[in-house]
Order: sequence, then C-alpha cells, then structure tokens
Amino acid sequence: MGNTHMKHKVVISALAGMILIPGSAVPVKAAEEPEQGQSFLPAAGIEAVLEECYETEVKDNINLYLVPTEEGEYLNMAFSNTGDFTYIRSAPEENSAWVGKLYSDSAAEVLAHLDGWTKIKSGTAEGYVPSDTLITGREARMRAEEYENSTVRVTAYVLNVRDGQGTDAAILTQVGQNEEYEVTGEPVDGWYPVKVGEIDGWVSGEYVEAEISYSYGETREEEETRIAEEKEREEALAREAAAQTIPAGQAVIDYACQFIGNPYVWGGTSLTEGADCSGFVQSVYAHFGIHLPRTSYDMRSAGYEVSYTEAQPGDLILYEGHVGLYMGDGNIVNAMNEADGIGICSALYTDIITVRRVI
Repeated sequence: MGNTHMKHKVVISALAGMILIPGSAVPVKAAEEPEQGQSFLPAAGIEAVLEECYETEVKDNINLYLVPTEEGEYLNMAFSNTGDFTYIRSAPEENSAWVGKLYSDSAAEVLAHLDGWTKIKSGTAEGYVPSDTLITGREARMRAEEYENSTVRVTAYVLNVRDGQGTDAAILTQVGQNEEYEVTGEPVDGWYPVKVGEIDGWVSGEYVEAEISYSYGETREEEETRIAEEKEREEALAREAAAQTIPAGQAVIDYACQFIGNPYVWGGTSLTEGADCSGFVQSVYAHFGIHLPRTSYDMRSAGYEVSYTEAQPGDLILYEGHVGLYMGDGNIVNAMNEADGIGICSALYTDIITVRRVI
C-alpha cells in the first residue's frame, strides 16, 4: 500500500550500561566482567527484578530484560512484520475492538509481552497486536535500516536543486528554509539526491541537515480523518477539473460564433467560404488542435458520451444526419442549411441521438 499514514521523527539515544523496561531503569555495568561469585545483576538480586517485572505487568518480559546491552536502542523497538496492516486492538484477544492499524512499514515501541500478544505504541496508537506480526530484539536491530526514511531539512533561506553534484550543474528548481525532502539514494561528495515533487535532483550537504525518521501506525480516528481529507481533496480536484473544462468549451463556442452568417455548402469545410454541418464542427475543433471525424455519423463515437442535462458549451449534439455545437441555455451553433447558413437554433429542435464531449 502507499505510504499514506502518519510519520514522526524519532531521536534515538543509546544509553550505554542501561537497560530499559517500562516502569524501571536498572543500571548494569556494560564493559566489565563480574568477579568470581559476584552476581551480574544489581544488589537487589534476581528476586527483586522479578518482583518489579510482575508489578509493571510485563511478566513475560524477563528475557527481553536480560538481553545484553549491545542491543542498544532496539531493546524496546519493534518493526511490523505483516501484510498491508494488522489491527491494533484494545485487549489481547482477537474479538476485541480495534483502536488503530499497524502498517507494513511501521515502527513501534514495545510496552509489554503477553501470551502470544504484544502491547505496543506506534505513533499515537496504543494497544495489542499478535506477537508474530512484529520483528523485535536482535532481528529488529539488524533490519532497522529497511524501515528508515531518510530526509533532509533545508537550513539555507533558499537552496538550489541541481541536476548533478557541484555548483556547475544546472539548477532545476529552488527550495526554502525548513522544508523537508526525501533522500533517494546515497550522498556523493557531500551532495544528497532528493525528490522535490516530480523533480529528481541534488542539494549541497552544507545547507541541509540529514535526518532519519520512521513511519508509524495510526488510530482509528486518525484513519477516518485522513480518509475524509483525501476524499475532500479528490472532490476538490474533480471540481477544479470541471471548472477548467467549461472555459475551454466556451472558447470553442466563442470561436465558432465568429462565423455566424457565413454560407452553408454541402461537403464544404471552409468556415468563411462555406461548410456543411460536420465540416463546420470539424473545422472549428481543428483550430484547437483536435481532430474529429468528417461525418456526423462517425462523430457519434468521438470523445465520450454525456447526458443532455450534463451538456456544457463545446459539446457535440448529434441528430439523425446532423451535428451542432452546444452553446448553453438550450441552444446550438451549427451550419443549418443553404437558406440559413451558419446560425443558432434550439438544441431540441428534433430528437437528440447522443451528446459527445471531446475536450
């Protein structure tokens, strides 16, 4: 699936000599070997450690707790091992309500291990997922790079994006301070390959800060909000596209109306010397670089069909043996006949066979 869900930056600190368990922090010597007969664990003893684990409701976490410190920051970090997503549930059971989704590229913080379930926090989503949908411990450390998102943040007021490394390379576009962009490969000679919209280019490492981020899951409410916003954007784009179609069609009508009063000539295609109905429509659209079939019969397959109630200026209105250009307000401009020449009449003067939109 596309990476549409939430992303957050994380600052990872490796605390040498300290192992973290929710609700506790127990210092352990990282570099020294225990003396003969001396316990590796703090003076409190293994009993105190076990008791603390029980008190924090991580009874099955003792193996994680005893992982060597070389695991570093990955002690409590996990990565998803699932298809598109797995549900984050309110309780460690399959029939409990889902409160969020953990996606295929997500990172998470491990809060507790239970019988076949793991409590996690990914972004703001917190709950339980089946343990087999996670990568944890040593494997998480080894595979972390697979889940990293590399970005750069612009530190200069304005920064050139070039088509190669070095200031001699051509400038493709410019980006502004604090803007962030995806790094698409390895840096070369201090230059980072980045993607800016549809442009692939290079920026100087002197004027950016490289950062690593992870993708996270999202709550049920966040997903609903995101889907609603995506739908709203799609509808806005559709409205914008429709709004752009109308002026284009109106331009066709404005051009066609310049020839009102010119003669009708059977078989003609000249807008000034004379044209028949299909020759008139074909020549008008040819002015805009759009090729249409020569006959009104063949024009029935041009573009795509819309209903008469959806007709917009510039649409072709086709009848039995005739064609005209819809003007709006129920009228067409067309090459009518030898007596009337090119003129305007009602679009409903006879039965309509089809309405075709070609722009």
